[in-house]
Amino acid sequence: MNRTMALLRILVLLALATAAFGSESFTLNIPLRFNAQQETGEVRITLTLSAPPAGAQLVVGGSTTLNLGATQSVGGDSVTFATVSGNDVRITYRPLSNFGADFCAGAGATEKNVAMRFSGAQDVTDYRVSTYIVAAPMAECSAVSKHTGDSPATLVPVDDGVAPALIATDRGRHPFDVVLVLDKSGSMSGFPPGAISGASKADILKSAVQAFVAGWREIDQPPGTGQEWSHDRIGTVFFDHAVAPQVLAGADPPANFFVQRGSGIPGPWQSVINNVSTLTPGGATSIGGGINEGMKQWKDDPAHDLNLIVVTDGMQNTAPLVQPTGTGFLGLLPVSGLPQELRQRFIPIQTIGFGEPAAVDEELLRNISFETSGMSYIAINATTMYDIFANTLVAILKGNTASLATRFHGSLSGKGPGALESVLVDRSAQRVVFSVQWAPPLRNALDLEVFPPGAATPAAPSSAEKTAQAAFQTFNLRDGDVGTWRVRVKRGSNATAEAVPYTLNILFRERHLDYRLSFDQIHAATGDRLGIRAVVAWDGKPLAGLPDGAIRARITRPSNALGTLLHDTRVADKVTGPTKTPSGDVQTPYGRKIAALARSGALKRLAPKEVATITLKEETKGVYSGTLDDTSIPGSYTFDTLLDWDDTRTGHLHREEQLDQYVKVKADASKTEIKTTRPAPRTVSISVTPRDRYGNYLGPGHVVTATLGSPGKLTGPTDRPLTGTYVFTVTGVPAGETPKLTIKVDGVDMSF
Repeated sequence: MNRTMALLRILVLLALATAAFGSESFTLNIPLRFNAQQETGEVRITLTLSAPPAGAQLVVGGSTTLNLGATQSVGGDSVTFATVSGNDVRITYRPLSNFGADFCAGAGATEKNVAMRFSGAQDVTDYRVSTYIVAAPMAECSAVSKHTGDSPATLVPVDDGVAPALIATDRGRHPFDVVLVLDKSGSMSGFPPGAISGASKADILKSAVQAFVAGWREIDQPPGTGQEWSHDRIGTVFFDHAVAPQVLAGADPPANFFVQRGSGIPGPWQSVINNVSTLTPGGATSIGGGINEGMKQWKDDPAHDLNLIVVTDGMQNTAPLVQPTGTGFLGLLPVSGLPQELRQRFIPIQTIGFGEPAAVDEELLRNISFETSGMSYIAINATTMYDIFANTLVAILKGNTASLATRFHGSLSGKGPGALESVLVDRSAQRVVFSVQWAPPLRNALDLEVFPPGAATPAAPSSAEKTAQAAFQTFNLRDGDVGTWRVRVKRGSNATAEAVPYTLNILFRERHLDYRLSFDQIHAATGDRLGIRAVVAWDGKPLAGLPDGAIRARITRPSNALGTLLHDTRVADKVTGPTKTPSGDVQTPYGRKIAALARSGALKRLAPKEVATITLKEETKGVYSGTLDDTSIPGSYTFDTLLDWDDTRTGHLHREEQLDQYVKVKADASKTEIKTTRPAPRTVSISVTPRDRYGNYLGPGHVVTATLGSPGKLTGPTDRPLTGTYVFTVTGVPAGETPKLTIKVDGVDMSF
């Protein structure tokens, strides 16, 4: 009897213990992306528990148990189970068995379905899942860091026979951190190219950033299904010759740098808008300092994945400088434990050059972005600045996912309203945001009227907001809202009689569709083929077999080479070194020459022109690619890409996206001119005028070196007229001899 009672007591205790110990199961599905260089390399799952996670465990594959803080190998893959903060735990799964030497070697990858079971004295109340791939396959493959939304990993609740299926709220992606790194150098007080009055570049920048913040609040509102991103954060750094991290009202202590989105509109992010309005130009340009300061602030408080948005109107002229390292990739003075090379910091940097393209170090900005998996654009005026900030917002939120449906440029004159514009809203869109923006100083000058399909009167938006130079209307869509919508611009509350140029953007928050566009290489030169690739997914699966012509790109490039223009033009400038402008910025001799060419109108010879339209063909499941062969002119190549098809799986879809690729000019030994003269006894002058295979002159500013392999003393090079003819001088040359030089231009041997 005593034995029986003891056994019953043990069984009761076990039953009570089991009842107090939660257990929920699910399957982690990692689909194939059909891109060997960008197969999923990491999945992060955050589980929010009903109580602190002490004693929690994770069972993987039915047999491997991980305690908190443990990392184990399961079937050749790596699994980590760790605490995060509060009641959160993090599962980090790396499918290492899908890769070879690095995360770009995924040709043998297979789909993964990994059984997982959470066990603990807690319930799982919420979860988030984010999928990561290699950010810039052409630059760095040692780690994954790019959050992606196309073909993502998913968490599937399932009863595994031991524990019931997970019951918890899907909170969507993990939050983002964004740092706005904004140029306030003296030149930002000037006008955009072609303007002699109106808004300064600084005023346009402030207006565009304010609209960017408001646009993010609108397009990325929680969809009402449990997902929320109230912890997204924005921080701001101003830079000229020095850097100034901004203290924001309501920001996270102790640094008060990052401010969380919070809930509601306008919410705490209004302090970002208020702060940006205080930007005042004055000083030189430290792009590297701004980048380092933004990353330093994040390293002090690294809550979420980081993106930097860097806006500048000039060229760096103050240390620390962003410049090539020994590997050829860009580097910057290490900061806060981050390495020298930007690509190995695994932080995407979006760059925007504002102003005259020739006056911006376009090649530097493009390489910064492409080596870190950011996007890079050049903005000429207010209209293009607004367009580009919309593109940048889409790039950051792609994994969420957002896209540009279409845009219109116009000018409202008279009393208005303007003409109705048609917008196709398809069944993939779950939210549509209409925004109109115009240049300062006009405030509240314009507004919108939006008509759903078949409506004769404007509809009331789900939400709306306004900044000084923008108006937004957001519509959460129902099944019956698919069709052709119409929108028109009208006068705002502060109506003016003058004509108001505007840009009208229509953004979608996607339900089913996701796509990514990218280039095949990052350091392109004249003569190289430019390959563009589109990865298209529908409901997380590759969308194969789209109709012919479904994806095409219209390509523009400069009419002429900047180096040739600089070679052919001499500007009277007796000053040999940098000077300080009245606005406080530093202007180099090169900058003064560019400014002189802009005043004379000569830079119009570089105006972009359309050169081709290419169609992307399917190369593998859901991956479409196309190639431009003619890259005979250096400079910025803009791919205005149109995704437009009618397919039984998706219906009729229309999306637009812009990608820019910088093509540098590459010296060719057979075209480069090398001349020798003897200006004095025992003195030889060697002039080097580099050209590429097409005859384009490289112009000034390139790295031209020489090594002397014979007696004498070598000095130079000099290029005082800034025409791109580099002059070396050898003194002490023995009578009757010719000096032997090895000359390299940007590392290319000229074999002299």
